[in-house]
Amino acid sequence: MPAIDRAADAMNWMFPTLPWTIRLSYRGQSRVIGRGPEKVEMSCKTHEALESLARHDLSAFLDHYALGDADLIGDMYSFVGARNHVRQDELWRIKWKYQLRFLWTALFPSSVRRKLRAVSSHYDLPNDFILSYLDRRTKAYSCAMWDDPLNIGSLDDQTLEDAQHNKFAMAADELQLQPDDKFLDIGCGYGYMVRLAETKYGCKDALGITLSQNQVDAGFSKNLKLRHYLQVPAAGQFDKIYTCGMISHLDRSEVERYYRHVYGMLKSGGKVWFHAIIPPANNAGLTNYTTISGTFSQKYVFPDHFQFPLHVHLKIIEKLGFRVKKIHFRYGHYAKTFESEFARIHGR
Repeated sequence: MPAIDRAADAMNWMFPTLPWTIRLSYRGQSRVIGRGPEKVEMSCKTHEALESLARHDLSAFLDHYALGDADLIGDMYSFVGARNHVRQDELWRIKWKYQLRFLWTALFPSSVRRKLRAVSSHYDLPNDFILSYLDRRTKAYSCAMWDDPLNIGSLDDQTLEDAQHNKFAMAADELQLQPDDKFLDIGCGYGYMVRLAETKYGCKDALGITLSQNQVDAGFSKNLKLRHYLQVPAAGQFDKIYTCGMISHLDRSEVERYYRHVYGMLKSGGKVWFHAIIPPANNAGLTNYTTISGTFSQKYVFPDHFQFPLHVHLKIIEKLGFRVKKIHFRYGHYAKTFESEFARIHGR
């Protein structure tokens, strides 16, 4: 049987209920996976990339993709979304020998030095590249808040600038920022939340910390510092704390240390707003260190990061003494944010 047929058969077996079509192509030949409208093409440039699919090894295929031996053409989310239609969760797990490279960060918290290097490797790419897809109003590198998050197919209903501003404004209102508040933004990005606190709410003592020199240099406020959260004393000095997305850069072994330190920074009666990427829990025990998608991100996108199910966060938060007042679920918001950013990259 030709390799492309074996690869297509393997993919159709892995994703038996895929409600759209992924086209698999190699040297002028093509096959389809799934049924329904065609949304994305997996174009293999080498025999090795095609053979990885025939072996049900999507992790190896993504390595070929990163090396330029394969392309993903069309709607990237339709490729990523196939995860929801995999025959069984275990098929999304990488082999044990590949999991060993993540053992250290799974067991031991990152040092300040290592975290600085890991975060800088991503966020200190040239500003011209990063800003080519971010909104210009906030320069936010995180999930926006859309009026209609499930309307992913149309991006004409709201601008990315307004949706990103909505996220910050919502959090600032919930925190009830006051002029006399001592305010901290952990993982502040380019510092839009710090500027909002200073200008709209009149905060006289606001600080944003980040591990990206780019963000400090091109930020919205002079009160942005290149600083790890552990370099800010846990001395009960802040009235309000905001952190958006930074939690997803924590290692598995680091999360409780982080929440404990933030709790120590907060004054009695103070308020904190946490924003994190939250994956669903699963019975197979799949994590960032064991899955195809998680380890690809660790290797090629965000080194030293982890995503925790909600129950993990809540157990630690409440055990430390935080009182949870409100939880917002943002289903659809991140997908629409990515769609809007992709459209900017491609000039749509």
